[in-house]
Amino acid sequence: MSLLADVMAGLRTAIELEGRVKSMAGNVSDMAREMRDIDKRLVRVETIIEIGLAGRPASSPQGPTLIDAPTQSDK
Repeated sequence: MSLLADVMAGLRTAIELEGRVKSMAGNVSDMAREMRDIDKRLVRVETIIEIGLAGRPASSPQGPTLIDAPTQSDK
């Protein structure tokens, strides 16, 4: 009788795991869809930045700076 109980418990566990795997597969699919959407948005933002910077003259070889750092003479 113990062997039958062990087999039934194993089958029950396998069925529960199958449900969890199906749920996780759905979640992964949703996350992949969201990732593609975020990637498309990022490409748009990068393009807007590149277009905006293309029309500006380069201020230095290192690129534009947002805030000038204080120098030793400023202290």
